[in-house]
Amino acid sequence: MQCIVLIYLVLLGSCANNTEPQLEEWADGGYKARQVSAYDIEGKRTGATTRATAILTLQGGERLYLELKVDYDPQPVLGEGKWRLEGDRADSGAVIAEALKFFGGQSEGPSLGGRFLLQGNDRLRFRVVLPLRLIERSRWKNR
Repeated sequence: MQCIVLIYLVLLGSCANNTEPQLEEWADGGYKARQVSAYDIEGKRTGATTRATAILTLQGGERLYLELKVDYDPQPVLGEGKWRLEGDRADSGAVIAEALKFFGGQSEGPSLGGRFLLQGNDRLRFRVVLPLRLIERSRWKNR
């Protein structure tokens, strides 16, 4: 009986939905966590294409922008992705989707999230996890 309870708890924990964005910067051969103080995503679906801009405000005032274009035919795929970092260490590059979460929004608008790799100057720069959120004016603040 204890084994069944343990398996249930492990499965339940793996199904939990992360509600906070995460950002890790690639440095010295490994990822180092960066503190996200606010997160906003907004966008719009037009037919089989959804365009969204995610903005992560980092501790220290830097802002990371992800511009994502998701195509749906018949499965959602990242058709295009760009990022830019504004602040003291400005940079930009391409977005690669490791795991894309998308709900098409038939009832209340599209929702978008997932895990993304950000490349710049032909090297890995960041790994970002965006929680699945409705893209029409969704805001999160770290308290």
